[in-house]
Amino acid sequence: MPVLKGEDASALFRFFSAPEISGPIYTIEKPVTLESCAAHIERKLSAQTRGEGLMCALFDEAGEIISYMDFTIWPNWSAAEFGGAMRSDRQSRGQGRSGMAESMDWVFGRLGVNLLCFTAALDKHRSIHMIDASGMRRAGEVTSTSPDGSTRQSLVWEITADEWKQGRND
Repeated sequence: MPVLKGEDASALFRFFSAPEISGPIYTIEKPVTLESCAAHIERKLSAQTRGEGLMCALFDEAGEIISYMDFTIWPNWSAAEFGGAMRSDRQSRGQGRSGMAESMDWVFGRLGVNLLCFTAALDKHRSIHMIDASGMRRAGEVTSTSPDGSTRQSLVWEITADEWKQGRND
């Protein structure tokens, strides 16, 4: 999955312009603008140089984003979280679940973190179901804060590298 670069800001803006995609994502500025998308890419590229983040996307043949993944890494805690979204025309095909499993394999295997955390808004039933089915354990609730200062209640899940490996071997 290619890392998003500054020249991808227009494609990211078109992707995030769909409220069903951008609405639940608390890590992006609202309202979504071309400028806010460019700034988000720059923040993630800066985080990448520090080993603290990464943002990737899959593109279709027309150069439009199909899905994206946004990773936040806390090297000092050997922990990470990631979130993502997929265009509605690509959903309900099992790709979200398989992509999530591949991403978790990558986070634990390639990044070498020990703890992975997820959050999901309380009303994101599809995401909640997918995360519950992944083998992660619920760890409570948290108030998530967006760059614009707005907040939402989110469920929290955790899984360690050992728990993930054990679940993959069962």
